[in-house]
Amino acid sequence: MTAHAARGVRRAAAGGPGRIAQNYTVLYNRADPASPRVRRHWFFILLSLAERERHGSGIMRDVLELTDGELRLWPVTLYGSLEELREHGWIRELADAPADGGDAPEGGRKRWFRITPIGRRALAAEVERMQDVVRVARRRLAHSPEPS
Repeated sequence: MTAHAARGVRRAAAGGPGRIAQNYTVLYNRADPASPRVRRHWFFILLSLAERERHGSGIMRDVLELTDGELRLWPVTLYGSLEELREHGWIRELADAPADGGDAPEGGRKRWFRITPIGRRALAAEVERMQDVVRVARRRLAHSPEPS
């Protein structure tokens, strides 16, 4: 465990500001490659796949929509990320298009992906971490004086 991670665990155990860091530190900041930190683009890929199976260009379009055009996943970023998520066991590639058709492909060979139970848990943990951060931010904003 890194020194930064250890400080977060100590603060969390003491009930201090490390409360937020507890899940973050324990789940994401370990040197253990089996529990990597959820990167921003991974989060949106997992969120896209949480709804249904999708092919690569369907994921790209959905992430663009989810982020109001702010996050554009170029093919090299998307497919590199999909490979990393697959290596972590968070998604899996499907041999064929889903029976329900999923996203309707525009033609050509499409690579289809599905979130795994481990990936769903990683996504849920990241959502929980984000909610903790938002709670602290709201509390601090509510108690901070207005600038003069």
